[in-house]
Amino acid sequence: MKLERLHEYFTIIVTICCAIFLALYLGMSAGNGTSTPFLVIGGIVTMAVTLIMRADIWLLIPLFWPLSGQLVGAPGSFPLHDVVIAYVFVAFLALKALKLVRTKAKYNWLDYLLWLNLFILVMAYIRNPVGTLSMGVDKIGGKAYFEVVFAVLAYWVFGHVTVSKNRAARFPILLVGGSILNLAIGLVSHKIPIVGSVLGRMYTGAYVKDDLDQSQAVLDMGREEYLGESSAILKILYCFYPPLTTINPVYLLRFCMTVVCVICIALSGFRSMLMDVAGFFLLSLYFRTGIGSVLRFVFVCFPLIILLVSAQGTLIDLPHNVQRTLSFLPGKWDHDVMEDANGSVEWRHEIWSNVWDKRNKYIVNWWFGDGFGITKRQLVEALANEREAQENLTIAGAYHSLPLTTIHVVGYVGLFFFCILIFGTAYYGWALILRAKGTPYFPTALFLGIPCIYSPLPSLILTGFYDLHIVGTIISVGLMRVISRSLDKYNEEKKSEISEPKKIFPTGRYDRFSETIGM
Repeated sequence: MKLERLHEYFTIIVTICCAIFLALYLGMSAGNGTSTPFLVIGGIVTMAVTLIMRADIWLLIPLFWPLSGQLVGAPGSFPLHDVVIAYVFVAFLALKALKLVRTKAKYNWLDYLLWLNLFILVMAYIRNPVGTLSMGVDKIGGKAYFEVVFAVLAYWVFGHVTVSKNRAARFPILLVGGSILNLAIGLVSHKIPIVGSVLGRMYTGAYVKDDLDQSQAVLDMGREEYLGESSAILKILYCFYPPLTTINPVYLLRFCMTVVCVICIALSGFRSMLMDVAGFFLLSLYFRTGIGSVLRFVFVCFPLIILLVSAQGTLIDLPHNVQRTLSFLPGKWDHDVMEDANGSVEWRHEIWSNVWDKRNKYIVNWWFGDGFGITKRQLVEALANEREAQENLTIAGAYHSLPLTTIHVVGYVGLFFFCILIFGTAYYGWALILRAKGTPYFPTALFLGIPCIYSPLPSLILTGFYDLHIVGTIISVGLMRVISRSLDKYNEEKKSEISEPKKIFPTGRYDRFSETIGM
């Protein structure tokens, strides 16, 4: 055994272990007669996809990432994107073991910073082990650890791939494919309840109507999150085209798409989604044309916003969902809408104040964290007592605050290094966009980098969850590193093309010319 080939041996061993585990699982399933047709069909499909896509199979991860629902009847209870990540990871291991993929991973300071945060999370798990009721441990409910593990598997795959310059222009469209599919599923299942009930039997991400939805309050002010998926379409437009052209009627198609998507976001009832798109628009405008264009746009747009807000309640009466989305602006909004919007803010503030009061002991170890999950005693109390939902969520660690949820899991120490990570990711995204400007990778760099730039402050101040944010950060770092390596390769190829001397004649003609002149 050669030490320099240790990574190859490790890949082969892991691949064989995965194959043995899969064979044992299929054998037990066949023996029990459970899910055998599903597994056989799934096995045939996955093998066919692997053979067809080969090294490009990693593209399935960003495509399916937005799909967080579960396939009904599939083994396990994991979201669809986790199942895809596991499949791609095993397939990629097999491809590397067969040497069909030879790319070696390269890492930099951002990777090391991510690994440090993962190490802190592992230490939190070791100090506070969590499992299932059948395992006999004191803490249960560690599903978030599995989400992190799947994200790390995806990150490992991303570390061994690049995007060619020919595919770079189409790559952002792939990144929003899952969001567009979510939007389509939501629209169809909401507007055609029969279809929704059918889809709901196959995929838990589909909407299934029940009797509670007949409430007029739900119909008027109920937030429809699936409509917010249209923000992905807007972001793609801002990546491929100058943002100001998307609000210019001269560019009819872009303008119409923008109007439809903005209406969908307004109808979603989520203020954060509107601010998310606005931040993306302004940063994309800045990176394309500079700060002057941003200031001119704000100067022109501000009076229009004032006009819209002033007209509400006098000249026009916007739907309640739209009013809720715009309720962060001063205006004459419906009393029920404002009560609902302010209630959610006050509800979160109550949770925060209760958690910060250390006498309540929602967090035991403030310096190093309690890890994910809750104790058996807390679960029994939550099931036995008819407490308010707020109290149960607080016990479970769902504080709707990124700093507090981070402290709950990894403590003050973990929060410190996690802040360094997310601000470091923002800096890396900014630098990546500047590097990619003028190359085929610029749209993708905008799509991946801009959310990393503007997300830290709102997440730390307004709302957020550590489990969701650490997983999203792992995926973002992995994808940005893909584009960074692709840029390096692109620049090396350009340098080699420039340094390579150009021949006046093709080889064959040059030889005949040499013979003619006697050289």
